[in-house]
Amino acid sequence: MKTYIRLSILTLLSILFVACSNDDDNSTNNSNLQQPGVLSLNFDAVVENENFELNKTYTINNEQVSFSQFRYWISNVVLIDNKGNRFDVPNSYYLMEETEAISIQDDNYEYPPSKRETITLIDLPSGDYTNIEFGIGVDADYNDNLSLQAGELSQLNGMTNISWMWHTSYIFTSIKGKIESDDTTLVLETGLNENFSTVNLHFNEPIIVSAQENASVNFSTNIAAILSGLNFNETPEIGAATPEEMSIMANNFNQYAIKVVAKVNE
Repeated sequence: MKTYIRLSILTLLSILFVACSNDDDNSTNNSNLQQPGVLSLNFDAVVENENFELNKTYTINNEQVSFSQFRYWISNVVLIDNKGNRFDVPNSYYLMEETEAISIQDDNYEYPPSKRETITLIDLPSGDYTNIEFGIGVDADYNDNLSLQAGELSQLNGMTNISWMWHTSYIFTSIKGKIESDDTTLVLETGLNENFSTVNLHFNEPIIVSAQENASVNFSTNIAAILSGLNFNETPEIGAATPEEMSIMANNFNQYAIKVVAKVNE
């Protein structure tokens, strides 16, 4: 009888130990899932199905063209989870670019050659995200007041223009190059508050963000789509003086140029 009682007590203790261990494991797993995560956004510049390179010749709108600069702002990033909850990434102003050196402030300062295609978002709430929103350009609050600073906004990167309005404002997109047949210089730029709008993209599969996941999303940014419908010979320079062409270029970018290529959870 005593032996039976001892065995029963040992069995009960074993069950309690296993249950406590499982609770600890579950607590640890839940804690990890609730910790902030990281998400990388990779924007690969392309011309249709070709990878984009500086000074490489492409056929766009029936013209042979090459480029020395491709730059644009991504701003106001919002992630939306599978329950419809929205997370606004704070101070989310990012300058994406592939450019040669740029002379700034009457040649008193040189912005170095640069290539930047990746944004790393940190301290994100864990969850399964199904959509992303972001602006192409800079919203009116910051576009109308360059003294306000957030994210990567700066007057030292050559993405502001004093000629568009009575005060300075940001250039949203800048594409520079030339027509190969006659070396006509191309300066194709967008800006102004009316050309700022938001892109909303859906992920084919949810992006899992947690402390245990290294997540990334790959996008393509198609320069040919941005420039679709433009006549380079008639309008080799696009800016505030050419509002119709600027609007076409901005709408092309916001509606057609950026696509989700793949998502990766490692």
